[in-house]
Amino acid sequence: MGRSKKSFDRLLSMYKHRDLAFRSTRVPVLRSIGKLIMPPSGVTLTYLPVNEDLELPEGTVAPLAVIEHFINEASDHLTLNRCPCRSEKGCKDFDPELGCLFLGPAVRDVDPEVGTLISRAQALEHLREATDAGLVSCVGKFKGDALMLGVKDHHRLLTICHCCPCCCISTCMPLASREARDLLVKLEGVSVEITGECNGCGRCVKYCVFDQIRVVDGVAVVGEECKGCGRCAMACRQDAVRITIDNPDYVEQCIARIGALVEVR
Repeated sequence: MGRSKKSFDRLLSMYKHRDLAFRSTRVPVLRSIGKLIMPPSGVTLTYLPVNEDLELPEGTVAPLAVIEHFINEASDHLTLNRCPCRSEKGCKDFDPELGCLFLGPAVRDVDPEVGTLISRAQALEHLREATDAGLVSCVGKFKGDALMLGVKDHHRLLTICHCCPCCCISTCMPLASREARDLLVKLEGVSVEITGECNGCGRCVKYCVFDQIRVVDGVAVVGEECKGCGRCAMACRQDAVRITIDNPDYVEQCIARIGALVEVR
């Protein structure tokens, strides 16, 4: 495969127009632009809650097992040299050098100025480093990444984004149409509940990047479009947000859903 000729500066300039791509899914005359980036048949993204109080069925592995599976299966691994979102936003809270991880043969197309090919062991360590830093991982198939990176076969490219509040998914997805927003799928079996410990402080409202929490009559209420990312639980100082996974087969089902759209070997 021949490598693309996209410098990081060019990639960054494309990210500056990402709001337009997401907003275009709401406007009939521009909808074709949005479908080029987010075609319903070519996108499925899922956040993996990793907060330490996550409740799982007995004997069930943690959500990061989904990503670890794809890392172990993939023939090729690449990290972006910098996170475009944190770089463009001037993020002060998280290291911009903790870039996205991409898997599959298509990464061989990426210009070395943009990303670095790494080993399987290095990819697993990168995931652990991002998780330990407090970033929330999102895994799946996103054709827009293939277009921005200049790779030829988006069916052989898997995205693993390590998201902070600057992330393009969390900042732009609320701008999109409901149809496009639904392409970000909650992990199978995840539920987010507010317990009696809630004092209505509203801290979770601030940290919900999808604007899915409201304080009603002094108590937080979770909206129907909650994506189960777990940021609210990480932010709550009252331990009033309970995140559970009640589906013991959730890892296998998530892997099957994502694996049906992308080949990483």
